[in-house]
Amino acid sequence: MNKLVKSFRSKKGNDVVFRYPEASDYADMYAFACDIGSEDTFVSLAAPPTEKEERDFFTSMLESVEKKESIYIMAYVGGMFAGNARVNRGKGRHEHSGSIGISLRAAFRDEGIGTELMKSLIDEARDMGLRLLTLTCFETNAPALHVYEKLGFQKAGVTPGAISYKGQYIGEVHLYLPLITD
Repeated sequence: MNKLVKSFRSKKGNDVVFRYPEASDYADMYAFACDIGSEDTFVSLAAPPTEKEERDFFTSMLESVEKKESIYIMAYVGGMFAGNARVNRGKGRHEHSGSIGISLRAAFRDEGIGTELMKSLIDEARDMGLRLLTLTCFETNAPALHVYEKLGFQKAGVTPGAISYKGQYIGEVHLYLPLITD
């Protein structure tokens, strides 16, 4: 597929490329999932996946992108896999909406890449014909919440104690962004 979504320079002067995935990206994705799982950061992945789990996920992801059920954007910085973002289209009565997920390697945070990745994801979701985007976020992840709100996401509410994280129960913030208003 290898559809280029965007290329630009980050706030730190790094060359950044956003593109759709291709089969040859598996090794990068697996290494990234292991790194993020080991970092134990603000993502739902609480531990590194097995190779089979990641292979199954990757195969399913490529199929869903091909069927236009999902958007998946890979972020490369200076040729290194830096992160990814996705929108999964809802099913049935929720086909007009999509749920978002995004993650970046720690080395590439705070240089505007996440914000640009979200903007690209929103544009791709509009092009896909979606009317509404939703996402959830750890209540304690202030940097991410700031980005989401800056991009127009609104809080729908918080589920107290929904996330088990480092021995504590953290609230899960639910946010939404209307793409089309009638």
